[in-house]
Amino acid sequence: MRVLNLLVLLSLTALFQSCSSTGSVEEPENLIDENLMENILYELSILDAMSSFTPRNPDFEKIYGKPYIFLKYKIDSLQLAESDNYYAKFPRVYHKIYSNVLARMNKTKDSLDLLGKEQKKNQK
Repeated sequence: MRVLNLLVLLSLTALFQSCSSTGSVEEPENLIDENLMENILYELSILDAMSSFTPRNPDFEKIYGKPYIFLKYKIDSLQLAESDNYYAKFPRVYHKIYSNVLARMNKTKDSLDLLGKEQKKNQK
């Protein structure tokens, strides 16, 4: 009976230990810096928006697509995915990165809208 009580106690202790652990998040070896991640995500967003239009150059994707981003920042797709997954485990940091990307996109949109208005005004 004593052995059974000891086994139940050990089992319950192991169960509570495994449930109470928050699960440590290991930083990838080649984690992309937050600022660099923001730049990469901004450029990928711009490229994604540009790809929704019919490109004038059919080789656009080969020249300025994701391979260009990987070469420019000296990263690969696995490093980008691992870094994105890592930052996703920290909602405040992840939100900050994406908020900065959105702010930059809005600023760019505002600049392009202003430029378009000036061009229309000059054409009249």
